[in-house]
Amino acid sequence: MIRNDRVGDLLLTLPAIEAVRRALPQARISLLVNARNVPLVRDNPHLDEVLEDHLQEHPRSVGARLRSRRFDAAVVVNTNTRNCLATWWARIPRRICWAYKPAGLLLGNRWVTLHRSRPPVHEAEFALEFVRRLGIRADLCDHAPRLAIPLSIESLVSRRIEQRLGTEGPLFGINPGSKASAYNWPLESYVRLVTWLSKYGRVMVTGSPEEAPLLRFMEQRLGAESRRRIAFFDDFDLIELAAAISRQDVLTVSNTGPMHLAGAVGTPAVALFSAHPAQAPQKWSPLGRGHCILVAPMLPSDKLHMAENEIERHMSRLTVEQVLSANLRLARERIVAPPLQTADSPWSRSSSR
Repeated sequence: MIRNDRVGDLLLTLPAIEAVRRALPQARISLLVNARNVPLVRDNPHLDEVLEDHLQEHPRSVGARLRSRRFDAAVVVNTNTRNCLATWWARIPRRICWAYKPAGLLLGNRWVTLHRSRPPVHEAEFALEFVRRLGIRADLCDHAPRLAIPLSIESLVSRRIEQRLGTEGPLFGINPGSKASAYNWPLESYVRLVTWLSKYGRVMVTGSPEEAPLLRFMEQRLGAESRRRIAFFDDFDLIELAAAISRQDVLTVSNTGPMHLAGAVGTPAVALFSAHPAQAPQKWSPLGRGHCILVAPMLPSDKLHMAENEIERHMSRLTVEQVLSANLRLARERIVAPPLQTADSPWSRSSSR
C-alpha cells in the first residue's frame, strides 16, 4: 500500500489498512510512507512492515526495493507518476491506481473510477475504494482505527504538560498553523480565543519547529495575566504531538494534519473549515465522533482562488464567540464537572484525565 504524501492523507487511510488486515489475516501487508510520517504507523498492529520513502529517491530505485519483496498487489492510493512508475518497474502483477490520473490509467491494471469532487467524497472513503478493487468488502462505519502511541512517549509528554500547566482544570489545545495547506483562521482570532480560554482552563498552543516564529508572535500579544495559564510547544515530533493531543479535552484547529491526529486519538476537535469545494468537510472532516465542524460560508462574490487577505476575510466569518462557545460545549461533554460559570469563575476542579 502506498500513502507517501501528507499526514492527514495517511491518517485517513488507516481504515483501509485495517480493512485489508481483517479480510486477509494471513497476508503480509507493507506500507510505503513519507519518512517524516513513519512514527505514526511504526507500531500499527495491522502492518507487517513500514517502508520509508524520502521522496527524492528515483522511482526506479523505489521500484527495485519493491521488486525485491515480490509483492502480489500494489494499492497506490497516492496515485502520481512517481509511484505508478515504481510499481510498474517493480513488476507487481496487480496495480490498483486512480483512473483520473494519466499515470494511473497507463501504468495500473485495475482502476478506481470514483470521482472525488462531484459529489465530494471523503478521503477515507476514497482510500477504501482501492481496497474494494482487491475484492474486499469494506465500509467506513466498520472501522475506528486508533494511533498506537508508546507508553513512554505518553508519559514523557504528560510530564511536560503538567510541569508547564499543572493539572487544574480542563486542557484546551490550539494548533494555529496550517503550512498553507488549508484556508486558516486569522492569527488575531486565535490570539483572542487563547485569551478567553485561559479564563476557563489550561491552554496549550502547539506548532512545528518551522512555526515557532508564529507561536512567539502569539505569545507576545498575550497579557501577563493570561500567560500564567498558557504554554507554547514547538518542539514535538509527530508522535509526541499525537500524545499531546490525546491529553487535551478539546482541540481547535483548521483543516490540517493535527486535526486528523485528534480524530485518530479520540480527542474532540473544533474544526475550522471553509466551504470552498476543495476544502469542504464532506471531503476532509476528521474521523471519529464528538467533533464540532464550523464552516465559513462562501458568498457569491468570493473567488475560488483567493489572495491571502481575501482568505482571512473569508475565514473571519467564523467569529471568536462561535469558536469559544463550541470549545466550552465540547469541554462540558468531555469532563464530568459542574456547569461552566462565567469567565470570572473558571473551573476549580482537576481534569478527569
